[in-house]
Order: sequence, then C-alpha cells, then structure tokens
Amino acid sequence: MAKLRVGMIGYEHVHADFRSKALSEMEEVEIVAVADSDRTRGEAAAARYGGDRYDDYRKVLERKDIDFVFIHSANGDHKEMVLETAAAGKSLFCEKPMATSAADALTMTEAVERAGVRHTLGFCSRFIPEAERAKEVIASGLIGRMISLRGVIGLAGIAEIGCPDYMTDWMVDPVRGGGGALIDEGAHAIDLLRWYGGDISAVSSMTANIDKPQLRVEDNAATALQFANGALGTLNTLWSLHIDVGMRNTLELYGTEGTILLELTSKHPKLQVYSEHLGGLANGSWFEPHIKPKEAEPHDYQGWPTHAQHYKREVTDIIGCLREDRPFRANFRDGLHVAEATEAGYRSARERRWISLGER
Repeated sequence: MAKLRVGMIGYEHVHADFRSKALSEMEEVEIVAVADSDRTRGEAAAARYGGDRYDDYRKVLERKDIDFVFIHSANGDHKEMVLETAAAGKSLFCEKPMATSAADALTMTEAVERAGVRHTLGFCSRFIPEAERAKEVIASGLIGRMISLRGVIGLAGIAEIGCPDYMTDWMVDPVRGGGGALIDEGAHAIDLLRWYGGDISAVSSMTANIDKPQLRVEDNAATALQFANGALGTLNTLWSLHIDVGMRNTLELYGTEGTILLELTSKHPKLQVYSEHLGGLANGSWFEPHIKPKEAEPHDYQGWPTHAQHYKREVTDIIGCLREDRPFRANFRDGLHVAEATEAGYRSARERRWISLGER
C-alpha cells in the first residue's frame, strides 16, 4: 500500500507537534512537506518529522504529490490558508477554533464544500475514550432524553501550561486569537455539548478578566445555553484554572432517566453513569462502563501522557477515514456551529442579553 503523503502548514500551535508526532509514528504515512513563516521553527519541524521545508505555505499547495494538509496557524490566519488549500483541491484538517468570526467560518465551509475537498477540524475531545463511550451510552437510551447539560473546561493559562512565547503572543492577541478562554477552551466544550445535546439555539454569556489583569482578553467566561430540543445548559471556560495537570474538562449530562458524569483531560479520566433502566425507578444504579482500548491507543506513556493520548487517536482515525473513504467524525459544518455559538456568546457579553444563533 502506498504511503499517504501529508503536508503540514504552520507550527504556530503546539498541537502541530502533537499531530506531527502521531503521524510520524504511523508506518503508512509520510510527512513530505512542512511550511512555516518562521525559518527556525520550520527547520526544527523538518528535522524532527521529515519533509521538505518551505517559508511560504503556498509552495506546499503547489505540490501534486500531497494527499492531505494539516493547518496549525494562528486562529486569525485559518481563513486565508483554508481558502487557498481548497482552491488547490487539497483535502484538509484545520485546527480549532475554525475561525475568529462566524462569517469567516461560513465562507470557509462554503469554500470546501464548493471545491469538493474532504475536510475536518481539531475537535480532538471527541476522541477521548470516556467521551466516546458517553456518546454510545446516550445513543443507547440509558439516560433517556437530555434535559440539562453542564460543562467546566479550562487551563492554568497559555503560558502557564508551557506553551512557547510565539504561541502565547498570538493566543492573547484579541485579533489574531479572536478572544480568550471562551473561543479557545470553549471550542472543545461547545462542540462536546452539542455532540451530546444537539444544536444550540441561543446563548447568554458573561466574560471577565479576574486572575490575569495583564491580558487584553478574558480569562473567565460563564455561558448559559438553550438547545434547539428544549434542553438547557451552562458552560464555564477559564484560563486561570488551578488544578493538577494544569487543565480539565468536566461535563454533567442529565437525562429524563439517568445521569452521566465525565472527567476528561486529567491523569485519571473517568465516566460514571446512573440509569433508572437498571432495576427500575426505585433501584437505579451507578456504574462505570467498560472502555476497551483501541489498536491506536498509545502505549508510550512518557511520550503520550493520559491527557494527550486523544491526539494520536484522532490522527489515526483521520488517516483511517481517508484510507477507507469513511466520513470524518467532525466536519466544517460542526465548526461553523461552534463559531456561531462563540460569536453569539461574545455579543451577549457586550450587549448583556440573550442572543439567538443567526441573529443579525
């Protein structure tokens, strides 16, 4: 079987290294080109993962031998790179958040659909084993119809978790990053809440800068969510989270016949389920569903700590989808919905009122 040939555009986000590492560990994949506007950063990536190096990402797009492109630039640069990648006829991955505005996300979505290229984006939380299993439990009907959802997600901070200065600089820039904790961490959580609870119809948000007054963006946001099916939810996003590995993603999912508690991106992820289907209304039970490791499960526990293993599982699935012509787990329509919810959240915080998605 011929190797799938990959081009990497941008190493401004450390997730480019995570995914490059995963790709380099796959025998059926070869990174043949890397591009970064910073020569030192690009040379380091080429030396570590292989491939020809370019300063201009357009040189990668000109190559006829590339099957798939990964984009990991600053958030504000995603649109231009995606549009040019689609115009070149290349299938692609774009890091989350998809764009810094809903209008840009729509333009990007329409471009890849019009070009007929395959597309996915970095909603890697869908690949955490406990998150996958929760999706299966919901689909089985064990907790009934979803009526309430709650999420808390955050980091100690971009610099505090060890991100390099070049990434921190654009992440805290209101234009290049697009915002703070809400657009960054919220992208993961909004996607998961929608994955479990369905489309979001309206949001009401508050943002604040409480623990990091030096930032020009929020380090704290609280959002109320209304889902199209009538369910309600809340989401807290933080860049000032003080906890063991410097990050956490927890969700509580309440149904008409049960409850799911999820703790993700931790040293010891866990999934707990309460269901009244187990023994009847008076004898409902808590249990922890069995999670069977997949072939793609990393077993290099030093190189792939528990809270980072889902990047390898995500990349393995992306390559499998390309090989087997399966649909990606997430596509740009998913990213567009998250962008719309995020933008509505920021508008709500400014105007201090509920905002319906799509409201002009």
